[in-house]
Amino acid sequence: MTASPSPPSASAQGGGPRGGRPLRLNRYLALCGVAARRQAMALIFAGRVQVNGTVAGDPGLEVRSGLDRVELDGELIAPPERWRYYAFHKPRGVIVTARDELGRTGIEPFLRKVHDRVFPVGRLDRASEGLLLVTNHGALAHALLHPRARIEKVYHVRVAPRPGVGQVERIERGVPIGYGEWSGPARVRVRRAARGGAWLSIVLTEGKKREVRRICRAVGLRVLQLTRVSFAGIRLGELPGGSLRPLDRGEIEHLRDLTGLEL
Repeated sequence: MTASPSPPSASAQGGGPRGGRPLRLNRYLALCGVAARRQAMALIFAGRVQVNGTVAGDPGLEVRSGLDRVELDGELIAPPERWRYYAFHKPRGVIVTARDELGRTGIEPFLRKVHDRVFPVGRLDRASEGLLLVTNHGALAHALLHPRARIEKVYHVRVAPRPGVGQVERIERGVPIGYGEWSGPARVRVRRAARGGAWLSIVLTEGKKREVRRICRAVGLRVLQLTRVSFAGIRLGELPGGSLRPLDRGEIEHLRDLTGLEL
């Protein structure tokens, strides 16, 4: 199925994917703030996306903003009028998804405070807490999550038992973490002793699933608490669990300089 051909029109700069330039459907959904590209593909394959009244099953289908009608579950999807950027403190026990067949608490209720459609940049597992960036700028999410970007993520991790020098050095060099994967080099610092263990600061530049927990398990450490305190240079600070705050101008300019995008 292909979208109805239409003549191109001029596109606006900086406000979203407006105009008639053809875009792949999954990229269009991402730029409109529906979800990151991989999640957008899942929505398409699930038959939840319609183009000009017909279910679209091909993420590569080209559409033109303002000329083709794109819907998700019957709701019109259009580019945002403004880009939005927030820091969110994900609480422990909350999953980073809008829908869950097991009835677990997701982040959607926390994001209802934002009147625009936004989505999280990346994930934290249910047992972890800490910083998530939330935005409607799909290109920013893609730039920050791409493996080549090597975006720094800082975690404070309480482990048991207290790690020895050899364990710390192994984490810093990289270890096999299962499924044929190795962790990349990391920066590790023992922040302070804790009862029966220690608090570590671990800095990673990768985004493998549950990577911190897998690294710690590989060197014989049990994770008791895990908090992401920084992502791409944006800090969690004193933001309470479950709370959102808009990024300030300096933070947005930092992300612009980091990614080279117009924000």
